[in-house]
Amino acid sequence: MHAGTRMFGPLFAAAITAIVIAIALAVNTLIVDRNTRVATPRDGGHLVETNIVRANVKVDGIGPPIVMIHGFSAALDWWDDIVPDLSANHRVIRVDLIGHGGTAAPASGYSIERQAALVAAILDKLQTSKVTGIGHSMGGEVAGALAAARPDLIERLILIDSPAKKVVKFDLATRAYLTPVLGQLLSHLITDRAIRHGLAQGFAPDFPVPDRFVGDVRQLTYTAFRSAHDDGVPYQVKQPAYERLAALHPAPPLLVIFGAQDALVPARTAQLFEQVPGARIVYVEGAGHSPMVERPTDTLELIKSFLPDSTGDQNVR
Repeated sequence: MHAGTRMFGPLFAAAITAIVIAIALAVNTLIVDRNTRVATPRDGGHLVETNIVRANVKVDGIGPPIVMIHGFSAALDWWDDIVPDLSANHRVIRVDLIGHGGTAAPASGYSIERQAALVAAILDKLQTSKVTGIGHSMGGEVAGALAAARPDLIERLILIDSPAKKVVKFDLATRAYLTPVLGQLLSHLITDRAIRHGLAQGFAPDFPVPDRFVGDVRQLTYTAFRSAHDDGVPYQVKQPAYERLAALHPAPPLLVIFGAQDALVPARTAQLFEQVPGARIVYVEGAGHSPMVERPTDTLELIKSFLPDSTGDQNVR
């Protein structure tokens, strides 16, 4: 038999194997990307019908309103350590963003503007306006987008480790998980240990990641995880957050809180918010990307110093 003929068999088998693998990966990608999840009350919340999606919302306390918006791959329970104190004199409204926590996870529609529209719809349903918007990380971008789209709703803003511009850098494992095809495959293999390792980026070194946050990530469909990230990128690229806020007339009073040891967003970039008229920037020592979890007492005091009190008077800033 000719040498070329002898080689044809193994080459043909390898080609067939490669095609089968490619088809399997493509099918897996389609299946994973079509995963959706219906809304379910979670963490003591209740479901609110909106024209965006059905959302999980939790309301505590009575008084001047606050809306709290969590970050990427988180949920409303990330605020648990500071809400009891705040709700003693304020009406605290916590929202699970699209695809997160108990809010519905559709197959598409995770842009920052649509997330902001969801928060606006919830506040309208609750007949609430002139709120203090508090946003952590990606939630800060949502709060800023809400202030721009609906200035009637947002009276003041508090951003916690929210990027002033596109500077967030994830570790190699997270970047792999966000990669098309590879990420869909990894979604079948991810362990709680891997989730905990990924979440550790959001805290200072050696901070123990709470178990409930691992559950929050487990609640996400892969589509929600990747789309919440990917659909947010155009918003960051089009115009940096600090420029967006500086362009508002008038710009709402702004407090920027940053963990001094933030590993995801360099703390020095918070200085860019100085270009927003009247902005106040404060660093929390010993905290990483999530000071309301890592240093709740310090973060709470900063927030309370910026809020109107229960009589409606502005506290000293």
